[in-house]
Amino acid sequence: MMEERRWQAMINEDLGALNVLLHPQMRYTHSNATVDTKDSYIAAIENKTFDYRNVETKDTEVQLIGENDLGLVNGKALISVVAGGRELSLDCRYTCIWKHTENGWQFLAWHNTPLPK
Repeated sequence: MMEERRWQAMINEDLGALNVLLHPQMRYTHSNATVDTKDSYIAAIENKTFDYRNVETKDTEVQLIGENDLGLVNGKALISVVAGGRELSLDCRYTCIWKHTENGWQFLAWHNTPLPK
């Protein structure tokens, strides 16, 4: 699944893979409401602003939309990341969108909401 490839590229800091997987118009809305573009997100991983350690997903649901060129993914994720020098464990529900392009499926948007503790 494309989501697994994206997570693994984030954890491995595989900037080449991320450059291919992320759509040029990508918007990544973090749980603190900040928003990254493709360029700013890749730079943040490269500079270790975000250092992803592990991701566990469950209850994942994928729906193809329209002409089957959009994929809507919903699920839960437990994300272990060092962000801004702080170790975080983010337990969240998320929605992301993938778009089928001439370059294959590309990650277009992400939004997550922390689950109540």
